[in-house]
Amino acid sequence: MSFILAQTAASGWYMYAILGGFFVLMIVMTVIPQRKQKKKMQEMMSSITIGDKIMTIGGFVGTIVEVNEDAGRYIINIGTEEAPVNVTIVKNAVRSKL
Repeated sequence: MSFILAQTAASGWYMYAILGGFFVLMIVMTVIPQRKQKKKMQEMMSSITIGDKIMTIGGFVGTIVEVNEDAGRYIINIGTEEAPVNVTIVKNAVRSKL
């Protein structure tokens, strides 16, 4: 009888260890890609200069005309060079550098 109780207690312990391992694995699988994506985005944001083409999260595609680092804003031209349409956007509105 005591053998059966000991075997049941041991199998319960293993089950909790496996569940804990899966929980840790799930956390690691979500945190590491988020950190990589954040680092890639910060590198892209720091490399943006005047004259670069960007796309905003709203879908605007334009060229950087002015950079205001203190206010965290960019002025982009979404028109043509002959008929410029300048728009001020916040730094976080940049989706990608084209």
